[in-house]
Amino acid sequence: MKWFLIFLTTTSFSFATDSTRAEYLTLIQQHPALVTPIGNASLGEIEILLDPAQMAAIEKKTGRDIGLVKRDKYWLWINDACRFPNGSEGVYGRILWLNALDGPVTGVAVMPVLPDGKIVLNLNFRHATRAWEVELPRGGINAGETAEAAARREALEETGMQVGELVALGAIPPDSGLTTTVAPIFAAKVVGKQAAAQEETEAIADVFALSVAEVKQAFRQGFYVHKGRKAFFRDPFLAYALLLYELGKSS
Repeated sequence: MKWFLIFLTTTSFSFATDSTRAEYLTLIQQHPALVTPIGNASLGEIEILLDPAQMAAIEKKTGRDIGLVKRDKYWLWINDACRFPNGSEGVYGRILWLNALDGPVTGVAVMPVLPDGKIVLNLNFRHATRAWEVELPRGGINAGETAEAAARREALEETGMQVGELVALGAIPPDSGLTTTVAPIFAAKVVGKQAAAQEETEAIADVFALSVAEVKQAFRQGFYVHKGRKAFFRDPFLAYALLLYELGKSS
């Protein structure tokens, strides 16, 4: 590990070329939603600059790649040339799902509610945080699938819960500073149960249910202990869903 850290601190990286900027501009032409709205720095917005000469000049000034930096089977990493509200120019990066190039909705979350009012949750080991997390069932929307169909499927796959009528609670961007994703969130009464069929890449150790009071207490603590295993309790999807669920019940 030590040699790797030394390598990172002593090596400069520069991968951008005219061709990567050309790829980026072609991508924008094919999917104009990526730069809609373009923004206006004079109105306090972050304005995207698409002039190739400006892009090259900003890249040289900042030492950061501009354009289509990386693509794989699922993701695109793009760096936009931008003008900021204070008039300065620089680079702002974004991570995009390939299946969301023409719109932000790529995944869903669902809050299954048992007849006794308890909320069904996953005990999930997340690769990104390298930690156990208590979360709502959620996942991506498949090609040709509606958000509602995806919510039913994810509830069934991850928890084994069959849900009835879906109630749209709202939509939340998991990280508005990095990704374009906006995820609709639904609530639904549990009407049946069968064996869960989790994907091979998932690490869901258990499925359990908590009352609303227990959920709020766990959020206050920041963790929950389930069968001797301590897990973080900080799921923004759950917090947002519960808030809107209770607001809907009180209105």
